[in-house]
Order: sequence, then C-alpha cells, then structure tokens
Amino acid sequence: MVALDQHLTEHKEDITQQWLEVCTSKGSWLYSATDQQKLAQNLKDQHELLVTIVAKSLRKEDVTDELNRWSLQCARDRAVHEVTVTESVGQFNAFRHIMFEWIQKFSEASSQEISIRDFYEWSRILNQNIDRIIEVFTEEYHQVTMIQLNAQKEMINELSAPIMPITEGIGILPLVGEIDTYRARTILESVLEQCSALKLSYLFLDISGVPIVDTMVAYQIFKVIDSTKLLGIETIISGIRPEIAQTVVKLGLDFSNVKTEQSLAKALANKGFKIKEC
Repeated sequence: MVALDQHLTEHKEDITQQWLEVCTSKGSWLYSATDQQKLAQNLKDQHELLVTIVAKSLRKEDVTDELNRWSLQCARDRAVHEVTVTESVGQFNAFRHIMFEWIQKFSEASSQEISIRDFYEWSRILNQNIDRIIEVFTEEYHQVTMIQLNAQKEMINELSAPIMPITEGIGILPLVGEIDTYRARTILESVLEQCSALKLSYLFLDISGVPIVDTMVAYQIFKVIDSTKLLGIETIISGIRPEIAQTVVKLGLDFSNVKTEQSLAKALANKGFKIKEC
C-alpha cells in the first residue's frame, strides 16, 4: 500500500495548483500583478516544498528545522512584496483545508482500513505544522516590516530637516508637517550635525509649516535653540503663532533671550536679505 506521505508527495503539483486556484478564486494573490509571471515558478517550487515537508511530518519525522526555514523565507518574501499578514494567514488556512481534503481522499481510497486514531493523529500533526508556520511567519514578518519601516522613517526624517545655507555662516531650517517624539529627536541630532558641518553662525528656524506644536515639540524646539547656542550659533525663530506662544508659556520655557520674528522674510530682512512676502 502507498503510504500517506508518499501519496501527498506524488501529488504535490496537484495540491499546489489547487491551493493557488483557491487563493485566486477568493480575489487573493501572493504577489502584485506585475510580479506574478516572473515569480510564478519560484512560488510553485516554494509551495511544493511545503507539501513535501508536511508529508514527511505525517510519517512522524522531525521537520521542525525545515518548517522554520520555510516559514522564515516565506515571511521575508511576502513582506518584501507587501502581501499582508491577514491575507497570508488566510492562504495558510486554505492550504490546511486542502491538505485535509487530500488526507480524507487517501483514507477513502485506501485498500487498508484507516483507523480513527490514524486519522486523528494525521489531523493533529497537520494542525500543529500549520499553526507553527503561522507563528514563525507572523513573528518574522513583523521583524522584517519593522526594519523596513525604521529604514524608511530614518530616510524621511533625514530629508525632513535639511538646513539650507544661503550664504557663508547663515542657514535656514524650515520645519514642515507633524512632528512626533521620534522625529523631534532626529531633528535635534540632525540640526547639530548640519550646523557644525556648515560652520554656521546664524540659523533661521521657521515653524510656520508645523500644524500642531504641543508640549513635546515646544520643548524640543527649546532644546535645539539651547544646543545651537552652545555651538556659538545664534538661532532666530519665525512663524510662531499665538497658540504656540501659549504652549511655551504653559511649559514655563524661558524664551526671553530667544530672538523671534513674525515671518521668515522679516527675520531674513533684519540680516540684510530682502525677500518679498507672499
């Protein structure tokens, strides 16, 4: 009699094809449309390998390492191609149901009687394997996406606080958009590095493009001014709105020695740069 694992391995192409058809029939796909043709063979090989691994486990071989390696690689592939965790877990569960169907077909067609105990054991092993895949997959997917997000955040933050030198020793830092704790800390570090590299004597910090200035942001702005002062740089702030001034007062921050201007144009004009205000 052909053993169950041999039966599943011999039909791994059929199982994989059925699994892919189920995914597409639900409007789900593993990769974007532009990648489907190029990655089709790799995808097919990857999931035929999963059938082989699961089949081996049903004859009670230890496939933990193989299953972990498969799950880790699958998570990295899906994360790179932006397939969601929800979609991926749904596809793993579809694979679970298909494997159950093939086990049932094997049991019904077998010339030998399959005991309830055998069927229960196969079901237990299959569920254990799929649950393990989902566990390892979701953890690795999270790690990969966090690395990607942090890399993107760092790149965005590096670009979001560029000091523009307008002449020797003078630079402009226009802050635009919402500022969270992470971005505020990055801006402080970036500003100090850029001021030092540009050998600035004056820094014009314009915050008219920041929609919300809360306690944390006001405190970070104060730290920028305080830190640049230690470098011998005079910082002039422009674009302070009434609500920002109120936040500063509530904080108890001493801005009495900080030079402020209503607009960047006026701040620059006081240093001899004539700019027409819009």
